[in-house]
Order: sequence, then structure tokens, then C-alpha cells
Amino acid sequence: MEFFKNALPVWEENSKAQMNITMGFYTSVMGVENAVLRIATSGFYRVFVNGEFVTHGPARCAHGYFRVDELDLSLKNSKNHIAVEVVNYYINSFESLRQEGFVQMELEADNQILAATGKDGFNSFLLTERVRKLERFGYQRPMSEGYRLTPDAYNWRMGSDSPNAVPVKVMVSSAVNLLPRGISPFKFPIATPCQSLSRGEFVQNPELNKNAEKPRSISMLGTPDNGDPCGFAEEELEYILSEDTKKWQVTNSKPTNCEYSGETNLSGGEFEVFSLKTEKTGFIAAHITCKKAGTLYFAVDERLTADLDVNPNSMGCMNAIRLDLTEGEYPFQTAVAFGFKYFKIAAFSGEFTVEGFRVLELTCPEKIKVDYKGSNPKIQKVFDAAVETFKQNAVDIFMDCPTRERAGWLCDSFFTARTENYLTGDNAIERNFLENFRLPEDFRFLPKGMVPMCYPADALRGEFIPNWAMWFVVELEDYLLRTGDKEFVLPFKKRVYDLLDYFEGFENSDGLLQNLENWVFVEWSEANSFVQDVNFPSNMMYAKMLRSVYALFGDLKALQKAEKLKEIIKVRSFDGEFFIDNAILKDGELKLTSNRSETCQYYAFFTGVATPKSHPELWNRLLTEFGPDRKEKGLWKEIWHSNAFIGNFLRLELLLREGKYQQLLDECVGYFEYMADRTGTLWENQTDHASCNHGFASYAAVFILEAEKNLKKV
Repeated sequence: MEFFKNALPVWEENSKAQMNITMGFYTSVMGVENAVLRIATSGFYRVFVNGEFVTHGPARCAHGYFRVDELDLSLKNSKNHIAVEVVNYYINSFESLRQEGFVQMELEADNQILAATGKDGFNSFLLTERVRKLERFGYQRPMSEGYRLTPDAYNWRMGSDSPNAVPVKVMVSSAVNLLPRGISPFKFPIATPCQSLSRGEFVQNPELNKNAEKPRSISMLGTPDNGDPCGFAEEELEYILSEDTKKWQVTNSKPTNCEYSGETNLSGGEFEVFSLKTEKTGFIAAHITCKKAGTLYFAVDERLTADLDVNPNSMGCMNAIRLDLTEGEYPFQTAVAFGFKYFKIAAFSGEFTVEGFRVLELTCPEKIKVDYKGSNPKIQKVFDAAVETFKQNAVDIFMDCPTRERAGWLCDSFFTARTENYLTGDNAIERNFLENFRLPEDFRFLPKGMVPMCYPADALRGEFIPNWAMWFVVELEDYLLRTGDKEFVLPFKKRVYDLLDYFEGFENSDGLLQNLENWVFVEWSEANSFVQDVNFPSNMMYAKMLRSVYALFGDLKALQKAEKLKEIIKVRSFDGEFFIDNAILKDGELKLTSNRSETCQYYAFFTGVATPKSHPELWNRLLTEFGPDRKEKGLWKEIWHSNAFIGNFLRLELLLREGKYQQLLDECVGYFEYMADRTGTLWENQTDHASCNHGFASYAAVFILEAEKNLKKV
């Protein structure tokens, strides 16, 4: 399939394998009809037409593959300025891939190519207003944001000279593998603040947090060819945002608790904290008037501290942007998407007016077709939070969270994919997501046959989750059941069977997986302390995976193996009251432990190892004596509690499966109402110490829709 007529892949020759390079490409055209801009890149791009932001891309893809965007542009002015800004990080991360820089782009109108990279029409620049040598955003994401700006910094976007845009020649690169975008174009709804929360003064105290540990984004850097996270060494950094922001000491702060007026005026040493109505994700934009040269910070977070402040270093991330400005006017917008509910504007020095603070939301491009209006306001609140969570995490791929990682995690994706089908009526994003796992020949730094735990991502330090590879196969079956798209699924056969070969190497004489390697993960609870030597939830998922292989490819041997494994697990793991989590090798023999978790029980029923018919007493106990209020009731203290991810969701899935619809609605309120109240989104854990906006949790919308629909039938 031909995507470009004339364009060739290009980049500035000396910087294609350098970290955090930003390039600009400019052309101008007279008014035309039906103009189309086609673009593919190894980095991230932004398009500006006549100085106004139009869109961002691309849709992320696998190593060595790149999706092509076709953008319809309105160019009806007598003269139109088209500027494309591309940043290539060349840094390994969970969010994007470490690949050499290139962009391939052409502008067409009326069947005529007006400009094409590698041919004629685009002027090329190295852009320097983004500070290049900064620390990583975090261990999981590539780069933090800092800017040195003068009022003419963006003149190049309108065809004028700019001190920050250095003209360069580009060289044609090798041909690349191109694929269609596969999803709808992004739209960028605008979210604005609703409230000012506090205002005060601060100083930079060199002694504050003087002995604090350095973030992993600095302390764990190594050699990328060995799988270590890479970045600029500490001594190379132009400044260290994480250290600077940890030394902010508030000297005076007072609650304001008033409606956002649309602007704030700050002089050196002053700050103000604001709130959005709910957590949002997108590009931060504002009009800044610098009345006296100085340094301005934007800091954001999902949570508010007890003293109505914002911690930009939470979860080991660098959620602060530094702006060094000279006097003048600035229509500022970040190049990176941030997720937050609360934000702080702080003037370290200088004098500023910041007007029109807003978020250009980077959100699901597919149309939400469900318009749910429930009679219960609590359920409505949870549903709305679930949809908001879905929109911010189902963008070009399914993500775990839009804040700390922006990564395409398996297992999370199983639930988000079902939500996509319910809310949009299709699975366009899931097709992209799954296809990315199929495309590469192999995955660097992973054992033969293993698939990444999240992708497209670099396997930092060779880390993987064997359990998530099982969920990959289970999701393929679920995709087939939802779509009937056998043609899409069949090419995954080799990947699946290579994975089976990997797991066979860990089977003991009973066929149970024993001593699985790397990060064996069951869930975020005490259950994950029991993952060796034989972990029964892992083996339950292995049996379900084998059954999925049968469903996908008609493999009777896999089905027989799955059924045998289920029987062995029932005999070995069930103690007559509960399923036990693990067995330990002692004196050459596997011995059952006394470890029993709530989550293990849910895995047993979810995977079909147990059913309400085969284990009625346990099922009734789980129904009536477990759930969101078990701790308050003081029941079964010896059974380790589940967490949101994944035990509570497996529980709710079982309630749905067994037709316990009213209980399902009640427990959705019990598990999620307080999250919806706090952030307007649903969380990774039951507490707010991790992500407060996690894609899998959007599946609560499906629970509500299905329960309400079935209750109406009664």
C-alpha cells in the first residue's frame, strides 16, 4: 500500500541518534481546497496552521513500524503558513520507543504535491526553545519539559526569522515500514479551571529535602544497549527540575476558595493553586504576559496536599514545567500531555500575568455512543467517572494511566477493550493495540517467546510479567468472541505458540508452572507475596490461556491440557474452605502454605477452575461475606484482602456473570463512589497513593450498563 506520492523519510543527519531533538518544518501555500497533510514519524508531532494549533500525533506503533496520518487542512487564506514541530526522544521508555529520528511528510491539494520532505517545499530547522538536556519525566516516560523563550521564539511558524529556529539541511533516511493510522483523528476539547484554592509566597530553601533520594529517572540510568533506561547524565543537565521543586518552601499561604477569574498576576516568590472540575489529560496552554524577565513554573498533580498545595514530584514523576521568559507576550502550549486535577502557577522571579489557562484534552478519538442517564445519582456519578477514565486512557492505544506512564499494558487492556466495545460499538483502538504486539519479529531483552508486559515500549532492564502474557492470549480470544474477526486473529498463531513453548519450560511433573521468572504479578495486594514456588492464581490463568488457544486455533491438545490442569489445581489448592495461593518446594517436595487471599478465590471462579455449582459453599460465602464492606464487618480477617487491581474487578465480573445485578450496582457504588467524588475518575488502587486515573477501571461503565439493562428485563 502506497501512502506517499513524493515524500521521503528525512532528519538532520547529525542528530538522528541523539536524545531529545526537536525539529521544525515550514511551508506556505496560497488558498486551496481539499488540502491533505500526510505524516509519519518516529517521534511526536504537532501541526500549526497560521500559528494556531491543529493536531498532534501519530498513533504509536511497534518497533520498526510507523502509522501514517492523513490530515484534512482548511487553507482558505490568501496565504497559509503550515508549521510542523517534531520531537524525537531517542530514549527508551514505556511511553515511546528508542528509534532514530525521521519524519516523512507531504502536503497535497487538488491532486498536486505542494511540499514533500526529501524533495521540495519544506524549510527545516533545529528548534532550541525546548531545553534539551533535562532529566527524564520519570522512570517510565522519556523527558521533562523546560523552555527558554523570547517573544519571537515561534516566528518560524509564520515564515519569519526566529532565534530559536536554526536552519539545517536534512538527509534522506532508509525506507520505513508504514501502516494506516487505524483510528479516527484526534479532537481537542478544552477544559478550563473552575476554582482558585489557595495563594501564597515561597522561597527556594537549599537545605529543604537536602538528603532526599534522587528519583529513579536520574539514579537508575545506564546503558540502553544493555536494557538500562537512558538519559542525560546528572552532570550534563542544564538544571534539575526535581531538585529545584523539592526545595520550594512555602512561607505564607491562605485559602482563596473562589471561582477562577480567568487570570492570575504573580511576582517573584508568589504562587496560586487552582482546580479543574475533574481530572483531565492534555496539553497545557495559556497566554502569558511577562512584564519583567524571570522564571515561571507550572506544576500539576492528581492530588491536593493537606495544606492546599501541589506536589510536582509525586509518584517519582516530574510534573513541573519551567519557563525562562524575557519581557513580552507568549501564546504558550506544552509539547507533552499532562494528566492532573490540580495545578500551581509559581513565579520564582520576574513578574507575570497568566490568562486563559486551559487543557487541550488528548482524549479518545472514537465517538462515545452511549448516553446513559440513570435514576440513581450515585450510580450516575460512578458511570460518568468510568467514561472519563476511558476517554483519557483509550487514545491511540489502551493505556494504564495518562500520567505516570502512558503505557500500553496487557491485562489492563482486557478490560478497557470490553469498555471500548460497549461505549463506541467497535474495537478500532484495540486492533491497533493488539497489532502492535504481533508486528515485531522478536522483542529485544526478553526471553524467546515472551511478549512485553506493555507495548509499544522498550523492555527496561529486561523486565516482563509472565502472567500478562497469558492475558494477551485470553484477550485475543475475547476479541474474537466480540468481533468474529478470524482474519485478524490467525496471524497471531506463531506468537501464541512461541509463548506456549516458553511456558512449557516451567512445567513440573504435574504440568503446573513452577518457579516462573521475572516479575510474577497477581495483583497489588498481599496476594503478590505468594507467587513462588507454585502460584495457583498464575496456574489458573495458565489453564484459561490454554483453553483460549483451543478457542482461537482449534487445538484439542491445548484444551485437554487445560482441563487436566484445572483438575490438578482443584485437588492441590482447595483446602475444603478456600483455595490456597501457593506451594513451596521444601526438602524436594512441594508443600502447601497456609496463605489464602481473597483474590485467589476470584481467580478460581474467573478462570473456571471453580464454579458456583462445583463449590457452592465458597461461592455463597464470597457473595454474602466479602465485598467492599468486609473490613467494616470484621469478617474473615485471616483471608488477605483484594485490591482494586485486579481482585475487586474479578469479583464484579463474577457478579455480572452470575446475574447478581442489584448487588453489582450496589458494590460499584461501594468500591468507586469515593473515587468519583475526589477526582471524577477511577483509580489503580483502593487508595490514592498510585494512579487516580487507570484505564482498566473504566470497565465499571460496562458493569453498570449491563446490570441496568438486565434489571429492566425482570
